[in-house]
Amino acid sequence: MAMVSINTLRPIGIACIVFMSGCASMGQLPVTDSASAPEQQKSSTSAVNNEASAVSKLDVDRNQSGFLPHQEYTPEGNKITYQPSPNPYLKQNIQIPEAARKAFQEADRKMQKGEYRNARIAFRAITREFPSLSGPWVKLGLIADIREDKAKAEKAFKKAIEINPLNINAYISLALHQRRKGDFDGAHDSYMAVLNVWKDCPDAHLNLAILYDLYLNKPELAQPHYEAYDFLIGGKSQEVKDWLAEIRRRTGIEKSFIDNPPQRPVAESGGVSSETEAKPETEEKG
Repeated sequence: MAMVSINTLRPIGIACIVFMSGCASMGQLPVTDSASAPEQQKSSTSAVNNEASAVSKLDVDRNQSGFLPHQEYTPEGNKITYQPSPNPYLKQNIQIPEAARKAFQEADRKMQKGEYRNARIAFRAITREFPSLSGPWVKLGLIADIREDKAKAEKAFKKAIEINPLNINAYISLALHQRRKGDFDGAHDSYMAVLNVWKDCPDAHLNLAILYDLYLNKPELAQPHYEAYDFLIGGKSQEVKDWLAEIRRRTGIEKSFIDNPPQRPVAESGGVSSETEAKPETEEKG
């Protein structure tokens, strides 16, 4: 997943929200829609003072470890390829009526052309005719967000979650909405709800890291989730690696939260070689 300016990701996220109560996605999850993360990282670095966050390594482990992926090893010390858990939202086998599919596609075309009033009317009609589908409610929330109707947006996202508690897109859209209006506690809870549903959701880890780092000034809590995102995407983003290096300089925590190789056997000389300070090597992930 290429890391680009987050502003450019918003329309992609809007276009890819799934329209059904739970089946195959029409695209990837939305990531974030704030200013570009690299620019935010620079500004946040200058804003964080030396006394910033007093969260200990123990607190980080206690609060985050249950939601993080972990690199496992064979008894011989070789890495075992990590198999991310599947997105439960996409595993649902729900038959979508062809009429609903066509109506959604037409409403979505209106939305992409900026015809928000007509799109809203069309999506509302779908919710009345097919009340078991959660996706149209996500779209209605996104349209309300665009029209800056915060109350309607939040109500629509929560309605989507009520209809389908596995709708990952709805949780992330709700969290982004809450973060934009300054409800950081609500955004945090929504991202954690995603990880409760699907702990290996890369975008939830990335967005939660950004929330902790740039909005809550808790880099120690952000670091594990930046690392989780890097791990889950296979270490393919140099930009994310740069973010990790930068945040490690601020926190002073060099030990990986994801990849902690076992100690090597005692050498014949009687010494012990330890790899406990090794950084994650996600580029070797299969």
